[in-house]
Amino acid sequence: MIIPSIDLMGGKAVQLRQGEEKVLEREDVLELAEYFGRFGEIAVIDLDAAMGRGNNNELIKKLCKIAHCRVGGGIRTVERAKEILSFGAKKIIIGTAASKEFLSQLPKDKLIVAIDAKRGKVVTQGWQFETERTPEDLVKILDPYCSGYLYTIVEKEGMMDGTNIDAILSIEAITNHPVTAAGGISTIDEIIRLDQAGSSCQLGMAVYTGKLNLEDAYVALLDFKKGNGLIPTIVQDKTTKQVLMLAYSSPESVKISLKTGKATYYSRSRNELWEKGKTSGNTQKVVQVKYDCDRDSLLYIVEQTGNACHTGAYSCFEDREFDFEYLYGILSDRFANQPEGSYTTKLYQNDDLLKRKINEEAFEVITAKNKDEVIWEVSDLTYFVMTLMVKNGVTIDDIKYHLESRKK
Repeated sequence: MIIPSIDLMGGKAVQLRQGEEKVLEREDVLELAEYFGRFGEIAVIDLDAAMGRGNNNELIKKLCKIAHCRVGGGIRTVERAKEILSFGAKKIIIGTAASKEFLSQLPKDKLIVAIDAKRGKVVTQGWQFETERTPEDLVKILDPYCSGYLYTIVEKEGMMDGTNIDAILSIEAITNHPVTAAGGISTIDEIIRLDQAGSSCQLGMAVYTGKLNLEDAYVALLDFKKGNGLIPTIVQDKTTKQVLMLAYSSPESVKISLKTGKATYYSRSRNELWEKGKTSGNTQKVVQVKYDCDRDSLLYIVEQTGNACHTGAYSCFEDREFDFEYLYGILSDRFANQPEGSYTTKLYQNDDLLKRKINEEAFEVITAKNKDEVIWEVSDLTYFVMTLMVKNGVTIDDIKYHLESRKK
């Protein structure tokens, strides 16, 4: 897996050589996250928090809404860890604070332990303090308390002259958890070799400077041979999670989809590339591309405009299902347009009425006498609470992430 990195300092994306010298910075952080997010997870490292100079919380919240983020930097307390998870981070990266006592207070499946090593010894405190421990020592101690490792070869970081693959493989050999390699990775050959060994690659300087092309690297990991140059591509709606269609992708169409965010496929009947919705208007914005365990099938997660099927149906397989996101979408539309005569509009315009209805429905839920009454009253309460959510800009994902952060 390729994991592009966004290192935050002062609200900008930066790249440091050896953790000290700033080589470059970019202000288009959200656009960068949208692009990087198409390749899968992205690493977000809050350098300000790591250095004790404030944090980039508001920006991290936005990034977690755009892409699947593993977030690190300055996470030294359980409270801080849970706060980052409540932002929607898929994983959190724990460095200096990683210990059995600390990690055991947090959900194991959310934890990545950062191992920073310089010439075979673990370094901490922003790489300033060299310990007597080896990376292998740390893995043996912390393996039961985490779900993966970020292994950085510090002396290679930011140098773009290759990483220490043997050192990374030595960690792969003693753990069943996924290992993400970082530090100096700058060629597709390295990425392929590490991928074959089961390691992901966290990429920074080589991508930002243009030495490494992400589209070429991603396609190099895929197996087009089984399908005679094509890969079957399942297309899924980001919001509903329903399957929209099945298409086929060539190396070139995958690169275009990743680079532009416009879903592009290969037509077997016309023997040419085709961009979804270019003529019909039923476009697909690519949010994320995933490959399966054999690297011979793809999953495109998209934001669908209009209908996906050429027949005019929502999907080539089924109708649009009703769910909470569907209801939320209707309520959002009512809030944006506030049509005259709508009861929902009346609620949006009268805050006291909305709060009174929530109070009434909550009482009716707890006084319901049987299952049918509970269903009826909870349905009413859900409608009113979701109306309040829309009015205050609270999304379903916001609630989900906050609940998930409470998990132990």
